[in-house]
Amino acid sequence: MKTVLSIQSQVVGARVGNSVAAFAMERLGVRVLQAPTTLLGRRPDHGPPGGGPIPAETLAALLEGLAADGVFTEIDAVLTGYLGHGEQVAVILDAIERIRKANPKAIFVCDPVLGDEGKLFVSEAIADAVLNGLWPHADWLTPNSFELGLLTSREIDGLGAARDAAKRIGKPVLCSSIRTALGLGNLLSQPTGDWFCETARLPRAPKGTGDLLSALFVGRRVRGDAPAIALEGATGAGYDVIVRSMAAVSEDLLLPEAQALLDEPVTWPRARHLEMA
Repeated sequence: MKTVLSIQSQVVGARVGNSVAAFAMERLGVRVLQAPTTLLGRRPDHGPPGGGPIPAETLAALLEGLAADGVFTEIDAVLTGYLGHGEQVAVILDAIERIRKANPKAIFVCDPVLGDEGKLFVSEAIADAVLNGLWPHADWLTPNSFELGLLTSREIDGLGAARDAAKRIGKPVLCSSIRTALGLGNLLSQPTGDWFCETARLPRAPKGTGDLLSALFVGRRVRGDAPAIALEGATGAGYDVIVRSMAAVSEDLLLPEAQALLDEPVTWPRARHLEMA
């Protein structure tokens, strides 16, 4: 069975971070090992969340436990998301180096969770650790358009700018939340070519949608879906779950209720192959 190590936040009362990623990827038939970067009781935007960041030495001990059981040889991909503090980067990179030695085919996917819509929602220290320490070591990246701008020091104001910025990175990039005339689009930029998939604009979306898209794309790719198919499936399933959650007036993604849509979405937007610029 394909295996992903997911290193992200853990919030007891909300569907974000690992609570999204693990459920989504396991519904796709992928085994998920969860390592938390934070442990919170609720989302911070609801008030004092309880809990806090996982100390770097504790995260290192958790990962060492996996290594001691020989699990590193079984990991096909490492997916990182929201970090608790910058000191976790060194721990994560050390684990990735050891995983790559144990399984040379393993890939590192970095979702640089930094902010959205022009605003950071992490500290400057965490942003610096991700921008100058973590993402350059990734094999794939899954930023939203704001985060892609931070990675490349460019303003992303549409598809053309996103393509140009992604090409400058020089490795596969899945960039979400690109505004279009129809709504929002997701760009998959690879050295071999670019694909674009879009859905209609919705009035709002619950928290965790970026975590869901990254997880669905990585899960599909790890299990063997072709890049364009993984883009289509992840985009459609994410859209369907958001619609289902909005219909129920839920602040959270209703993953258990909509779980059948994760693997077989009702909406299947076709990816458009983009001509080389």
